Amino acid sequence: MKKIFIILLSAAAAAGCSSNRFTIEGSGEPFADMSYVTLKAQNELGYTTIDSVAVIDSGFEFKGTTEQPHLAYIAMVTPDIDEVDGIKTATIPVFIEPGEATVSKRDDMFEVTGTPMNDKLAAFNKRLNEVMVESSDLVREGRQAEMEALQEKFLVEVKRSVDDNAANPFGAWLLRYMHRSFSPQEVIDAIAKLPAEVQPEFDRIREQAEAKLRTEPGQPYIDIAQKDADGKEVTLGSVIETEGNKYVLVDFWASWCSPCMGEVPFLVETYTKYHGKGFEIYGVSFDSDRTAWTNAVKDNDMTWIQVSDVKGWDNQARHDYVVNSIPANYLVDCSTGKIVATNLRGEKLPQKIAELLD
Repeated sequence: MKKIFIILLSAAAAAGCSSNRFTIEGSGEPFADMSYVTLKAQNELGYTTIDSVAVIDSGFEFKGTTEQPHLAYIAMVTPDIDEVDGIKTATIPVFIEPGEATVSKRDDMFEVTGTPMNDKLAAFNKRLNEVMVESSDLVREGRQAEMEALQEKFLVEVKRSVDDNAANPFGAWLLRYMHRSFSPQEVIDAIAKLPAEVQPEFDRIREQAEAKLRTEPGQPYIDIAQKDADGKEVTLGSVIETEGNKYVLVDFWASWCSPCMGEVPFLVETYTKYHGKGFEIYGVSFDSDRTAWTNAVKDNDMTWIQVSDVKGWDNQARHDYVVNSIPANYLVDCSTGKIVATNLRGEKLPQKIAELLD
């Protein structure tokens, strides 16, 4: 990647292929306080600087040639952005492609427009911001169902866009950015539609999706062996095999996770009502502070089974179940040992358990 950009940014290349010339420029008030702007490539180790230009009279410009669109990043030194590597920068994605692209600022957000891939990226970010703002408003007004419907509609749009753009770099970028919102099989199928030369870049994401498939409904549970607050090891298998248990909810959470704690009232309600009918919860905490974990359990009346290896986000069960965010849960049918539902949050949990045990 670095070699490619060095070539395309050279004066000789720019002089030889006028039809493949690109320009990325920015000017005006948003750049008045900036010192310089850098163009970066990204790999698994982080960012690599490709080129850097000074901001002169509130403006900057990158020029070069490229045979095909490539994703890069622009980092701008600015006084109002959090520090990164000792300097204050705003980093935004940009597609290096033939044409004239302009960096501008709208609604406190930088964007790049003027070329096909960058226009697609700007349109996506605009739509994403609209959905985030509207979702926040709906949550604040207590309209949870409408918020979920809005986000589901947006996700359908994203999946369609990934499919429609599978042959170009925007589709690959969008899949990488949004893949955690896809089902494992959707991720695998989407990667398969990318150009062959791009697919190896998604090997890790594909491997995670394949592992995640092993915890989809219909698959057997993966055993967990961790200790409770008293230091006694309690396996998930032993809980599932306990006489009288019909359904066990494997609940991944942490005391520092606000959304997790927001789920506690639903867990308490469901456990209180259905524990006597065969419903059990096997809580797995991603805390690294034992005291914070045990205090949260006590203070919130989380009286069901609780275990942790107290390794925080490096909890072994997180890796086994490929948990990328919490709260997350898996409902296991004790009679078959198979997962029958996942991510039963809010009212969905008592509704599902009522369906199974009432």
